[in-house]
Amino acid sequence: MKWIPIEEQHLQQILDWRTSAEITRFMYTDIEYSLENQKKWLNTIRADQKGHYWLIEYRDEIIGYISITEIDWKHKRGAWNFYIGNMKYAMLAGFLGAYMYNYAFTELGLQKLIGEVMDINEGVQKLHLKQGARTVGVYERHICKNGVWHDVHVFEMTEARWQEIGNKFKKYIPEVQV
Repeated sequence: MKWIPIEEQHLQQILDWRTSAEITRFMYTDIEYSLENQKKWLNTIRADQKGHYWLIEYRDEIIGYISITEIDWKHKRGAWNFYIGNMKYAMLAGFLGAYMYNYAFTELGLQKLIGEVMDINEGVQKLHLKQGARTVGVYERHICKNGVWHDVHVFEMTEARWQEIGNKFKKYIPEVQV
């Protein structure tokens, strides 16, 4: 699995994924279908000193998006996010936590990663738990989307916990291109 930098030629694909019903229903916000806004977003993430953003490539095909955001370098923590845009590879989502934890803790030297998941995204909640993340709690009525309030479930993984439970996932190392 490769994580590749996001370039302008990828923006149409990202826009199509991000505005698709399969993806946007689990996101905090909906975005306008605008390639111009995507270009602005690309400039914003390129300047972000507290985030890393990639596309996921598998078997020479771009299949999704993954990022670490809100990095606090002093306290060595951040939040991680992902989606699989190409639904024929949806089953790979179950391995992304292992790839992310191995990368964030080994390569970036982070000590903690947080994951937030809307209440309606039960599949990703289960993925966090399956990878060994600890449930921190629930932000009640945290996101209002399309007039409906949603709770947000919060998960965390620490480097120390990953050292204890992540041995079976040591082979999951992404090839990260800068």
